[in-house]
Amino acid sequence: MLFLDDMTMKVNFEIKDNHALSTAGRFIDLHNDFDFVNFDYNVAEREIKLHWKKSNGDWVDKNEFSSLVLTHRGVTFLRVIEQKEKSIYEDDCCLGEFTFFPSAAREFNDSIVSQPKPNDGDDILYFFENGLVIRIHCEEIELAASSD
Repeated sequence: MLFLDDMTMKVNFEIKDNHALSTAGRFIDLHNDFDFVNFDYNVAEREIKLHWKKSNGDWVDKNEFSSLVLTHRGVTFLRVIEQKEKSIYEDDCCLGEFTFFPSAAREFNDSIVSQPKPNDGDDILYFFENGLVIRIHCEEIELAASSD
């Protein structure tokens, strides 16, 4: 019998250095160059969207995308671990690292695996500087970028 959690999620990007995305030959640094701004969960559609906007820092390339959305479709698992109570905005909007990690090990929400693509049964974990962790299992993750 095949369980949904045993399938490999489809992605249109690779994780690089556990803090960036690579797609179509482009390196997108989520830790340094983007601020996390929004989390949408459409329960009826089983879809989660994570939204980022380009940071205002002078280190960010002027040709960098203005915004990004990671759309998770066919969501079968979501866990959100709360942020630190006295976190500051700069930490709330800053992704520390993210990783694909086996869904069979959901009791571990503090570990990183360096792998660019998901394996069968993997979840994706997003670790923010404020301690917030978002763990998702889904069928597909699509990166969409815009350059307003």
